[in-house]
Amino acid sequence: MGARLTLANKQPDKFEIESNTLLKGETGVYEIHKSLGKGVYGQVAKCTKLDTGEEVAVKILEMSWAGKREIRMLEKLRELDQDKNNLVRFIEHFQHKQHVCLVFEKLDVTVDYFVRNFRPLKLPEIRVITQQMLVALRALNSIDLSHTDIKPDNIMFTDYRQEHLRVKLIDFGLAAHVSTMRLGQKIQAIGYRAPEVIMGIPLTVAVDMWSLGCLLAFMYLGQNLFPISCPYQYMKIIVKLVGIRTYSEMLCIDPEKRITPEQALGHRFITMRHFSHPQLSLYEETHTGTC
Repeated sequence: MGARLTLANKQPDKFEIESNTLLKGETGVYEIHKSLGKGVYGQVAKCTKLDTGEEVAVKILEMSWAGKREIRMLEKLRELDQDKNNLVRFIEHFQHKQHVCLVFEKLDVTVDYFVRNFRPLKLPEIRVITQQMLVALRALNSIDLSHTDIKPDNIMFTDYRQEHLRVKLIDFGLAAHVSTMRLGQKIQAIGYRAPEVIMGIPLTVAVDMWSLGCLLAFMYLGQNLFPISCPYQYMKIIVKLVGIRTYSEMLCIDPEKRITPEQALGHRFITMRHFSHPQLSLYEETHTGTC
């Protein structure tokens, strides 16, 4: 188990990421090199674990119930083989002054960054990434978890130059036990939000499959399939989809009929069983060069 965390009564001072700052964890000391970015709930720093030289990413959050909730979700993930199931490897957590630090393996760039800065992905590449995300969602389903925030920012390449198509699912700050998901609960980014979330009907793990379907479109088109800033415009397009056969079984309006991760892993888009000749492995098929 990780360090025991306590909540401060006063508002914590804002943490400024400065190079050479040392963070003392439970398993070692981490030296900050630079900021990797900021989000709604915290910021991420590139660090080195001094005793091993390993580069890691440290997410620094204000001490709050949201931070403690994320730790609970990450500890739950320890029940799974994180590497095998394409989930970011969680190393440890500890308290630094009035902040909580979450230590993860350092990954490379997000799918969002890759597509916007290089190019949209080709179908064989999308196939490989989709298969890995389906494995991740199947694993989460096995421990009654829903990620609830599948989007291009939350899928990262481990090293797109050396392992071009190896990806992992990150950011479990909004993950939830399926049994606790409530009617009317606002989850998921607009543009990746399942219809049942908007309409206030019962929520299931199917919300993640809808988001994954939107992600597939983003990777192929190089842009979001639905509006990401206006809920009204998004819902207007969703209404038009009712009764229309969509391009993907992931975007089935009825969550009860939406394809599951297990079913999708057997879909011919993933297995390629519609070809009569044996295929190369997914990785071999796509390793014809980098961007």
